[in-house]
Amino acid sequence: MDLFINILENHHISDNIFEDIVRIIKFVEENKSMIQETLFKDDILELAEDITSSATLLECASDECYILDDGSKVYFPITKDDFFNSLYIESLTINFNKNNNSFIELILLNNPDYFNGSYFIINIDENSNIKFIGLED
Repeated sequence: MDLFINILENHHISDNIFEDIVRIIKFVEENKSMIQETLFKDDILELAEDITSSATLLECASDECYILDDGSKVYFPITKDDFFNSLYIESLTINFNKNNNSFIELILLNNPDYFNGSYFIINIDENSNIKFIGLED
């Protein structure tokens, strides 16, 4: 995971900025399930299966199974647990403004790569509101 800290123009670095950074990282860890749940508002499992089904179909006993470009196997149906277990943070960016408020951007990827290299963008504002921004290439 990459961590980026942006201190925006006219911001005075306070003595407790490191405490703020730790607090933000702790918030992300403690609210992992809420962050994951924000992805389920747009039929994300259906999209994952749709994209994954363009991979090579394997003959795997009685299960529908595909092999992805990275060599990983994906069994259908993709469950919510499968999806959650596949997510990881690629980067976390913390932006501090002049009022010492923070804005957080998370970039999430999947392993196995259900979305062929596309990633999720999640924003968290200074009031701890979590918002799914979209899936990007």
